Amino acid sequence: MGILRQLLFGKYLIVTNTVSCGFMMAAGDVIQQRSEHWKKHCSHKYFPSSVVAASPEDEKVAAISSTYGHDYIRTRNMMIVGLLQGPFHHWFYMLLDKVLPGRNAKSVLKKTFLDQSIASPTCLTIFFVDCCFWPPTQCINFFFVPLHYRVLYTNAMTMVYDIFLSYMKYVSFTYTFIKLQLNKYY
Repeated sequence: MGILRQLLFGKYLIVTNTVSCGFMMAAGDVIQQRSEHWKKHCSHKYFPSSVVAASPEDEKVAAISSTYGHDYIRTRNMMIVGLLQGPFHHWFYMLLDKVLPGRNAKSVLKKTFLDQSIASPTCLTIFFVDCCFWPPTQCINFFFVPLHYRVLYTNAMTMVYDIFLSYMKYVSFTYTFIKLQLNKYY
């Protein structure tokens, strides 16, 4: 296990950080797509809003329309974004730790400020909620996570955040668009 740890978090850390960033962004999108499908096609089975009798024909149509179809292009695009962000995060955190070594409160607050003023706008310029999620996440990162695990931790948190971003981009936008289209006619 020591050799594997040395390869993943030592000699090839940039590869680990880049690949994990890409895969975790893809995983966030896969989770979000599954969630969208479940909410749209399955949640009514477990949480019915009302009881309605369905004909056998209705059940057949519902079964056909509820077949899960994964959008692989969407997941691929999220993975590519992660693969592009991985090296940036790798070098940025290395630089931060050289310029601001230590885990004291002053150093952590400075690192968090620089992360929010440089890294966040670079990677997520259009999402305002970034400022609600990342400052506490990065405080935890800089206080408790050793340097060689920081990018992996950030990538894991990115996957959680990407579930939200995927929702905002693909579900919320579609809902708003449909609502606007319906308002044209009514």
